[in-house]
Amino acid sequence: MDDETIERTKFLFPAYGALYHAIKGLIFMRGDFAHRVAALIVDENDRNLKIKNIGRLRSKLFSQIIRNYNARVDKYELGYQKLSDTRKDDLEIAKFKLVEGMGDEDYSGRYQIFPRAFVCSKCGDYKNLGKNEWENFNPSQCNNPRCNGRYEQLSILMFCDECGKITPLSYRCKEHGAQRIRLDRRVEDSLSTWRVVCLDCYEAGNRKPIDIFRFTCKHMDGSEKICNKEDVKFRPLTLKEGGVFTPVVITSVDIPSTESIQISDLEYILLGIHLGKFDEISKNICIEQIESYYQSYNNKYIKHLLPPLIKEYLDAIENTKNELKIRYMDVDLENFNDYYAIKSIGLRTYSEFIKAKADTNERIILEEDYANLKSKYGFEEIIYIPEINLVSSCIGVINGINKFYDPGFVPHFNPIWKDFKKRDKMLVYSYPFETEGLLIDLDKIQVCIWLQENDLIDKKLRTESEAKEILLGIKKDTAIYDALKTLLHTLSHLLIRRSSIYTGLESDSCSEFVFVNAAAILIYCTSNINIGGFEFVFEHSLKDWLRDIEFDAEECTLDPVCMFESGACFSCMFLQEYVCTEFNHNLDRDAFLGRKRYKIGYWRIKVNHDETVV
Repeated sequence: MDDETIERTKFLFPAYGALYHAIKGLIFMRGDFAHRVAALIVDENDRNLKIKNIGRLRSKLFSQIIRNYNARVDKYELGYQKLSDTRKDDLEIAKFKLVEGMGDEDYSGRYQIFPRAFVCSKCGDYKNLGKNEWENFNPSQCNNPRCNGRYEQLSILMFCDECGKITPLSYRCKEHGAQRIRLDRRVEDSLSTWRVVCLDCYEAGNRKPIDIFRFTCKHMDGSEKICNKEDVKFRPLTLKEGGVFTPVVITSVDIPSTESIQISDLEYILLGIHLGKFDEISKNICIEQIESYYQSYNNKYIKHLLPPLIKEYLDAIENTKNELKIRYMDVDLENFNDYYAIKSIGLRTYSEFIKAKADTNERIILEEDYANLKSKYGFEEIIYIPEINLVSSCIGVINGINKFYDPGFVPHFNPIWKDFKKRDKMLVYSYPFETEGLLIDLDKIQVCIWLQENDLIDKKLRTESEAKEILLGIKKDTAIYDALKTLLHTLSHLLIRRSSIYTGLESDSCSEFVFVNAAAILIYCTSNINIGGFEFVFEHSLKDWLRDIEFDAEECTLDPVCMFESGACFSCMFLQEYVCTEFNHNLDRDAFLGRKRYKIGYWRIKVNHDETVV
């Protein structure tokens, strides 16, 4: 079994799932061995969809990379240079080279066996193989002529919590090398019983076995010290897919190109469009029209030929943009604008669906059922969107254990460096795709009352427009923002976990978008095979899908411990990492129930929209 044989063996990943399994450096499991992706080929056959707005995408992804990487450098006192905004041009957006199937003679990348550490299941003969040794290695036959055992891949890696270094478990005798090493696994599942022995040392009278897990990390990268923390013992990690290197994937809405508008201004101009701030300039003005104004103005050859009206438009846009910058400086406008970008596409509300019913009796029944659902769950509207343009991008990899459940934990995030030693250029792998989904708008007034009742805001409101204004003004990284995100994110997980029961859509075929300042969630399909499934749910089984989510929020098999500690766990709320790109953060069933961390749950609040809200 040599490298050439391995490279001829093809493993296929769905394009969307490849972001979680087939990024350079990630481990995937197939057959009896673990493999690591060695290299990827970028799109060269033009099978990907086009990304419409590269500038906006790059800006979003790079800001996430800066935040994650610099937080790691600061937390662990690493000797790496931190990233700054001036490095944005060092980020390259790449797309996978797509193949059509197993019969396709083409391929998208290369992988290799990792780690190349093996141990005989019977005698414990240990091999840590170099490339030349691997080419002649037969894992089905132990090298010890007196043993008829076979080799197993050693399923342990070593991880340093302080510097993030990951290395295969290895040992070589200082005097005799690695040729006659035995790994004694007295209890295979109990690492504390593992010991190594050099047979040459043993025969020479030094018979004391060595604890292989006693070694400490010196925080060295080659000859360079990379961490100012004290030396610590390596932590053993069990080799498993997604458990050693965790990809970080960001999904964005792809909007029309805006190359002539500065990225620092774009979100404020989009916000102005959504808020109707430019209606006096032109009714129903769109970003494409504003882009054409700036494109003409930036063209030095025709700038002087522009009519005065265009210049007045641009002056008005600039003034409004500057006003919005002051007012919404720390608001996550990109997320809010994504919400409106999705809502601008051929949508169909459930209210419109009901009104289109020709049968009067059926229409009356559906109207009553829908009114009850909205009242029970605090919804404003449910909307089917048949065509959504999204881009999912892997921006980097987390080394080792991702203790997202620990407050203040900072993971060991690495960008995807084109050259790890130089650390000058970065890659992100992006997959643009079209899909469908259901957008669920929560009742804005009920959301604000819930925030008031839980002492998160104190401003009283009387109208829905006031409620929308309050929500839009909520700043990121605040207690109120986190609480609202928890409410929305928990609802999203409740719906996705129930998706397979009534809708036929498995949870791993769904993903989510949480629009905090819009108080809305989008659940969309990630599988091309299941496109059309959400339309069927929307038209035929919406009530069934929603029917028991209240029960799911009430019960967890690990209660009362789960509810007392966090209100979310693997048993009741967590989803796979390729479904929940938030690493299962901001989840708490108590946001709906009001028992431990919230004075009143969202579903305990009832709003009469026929009366004035005070």
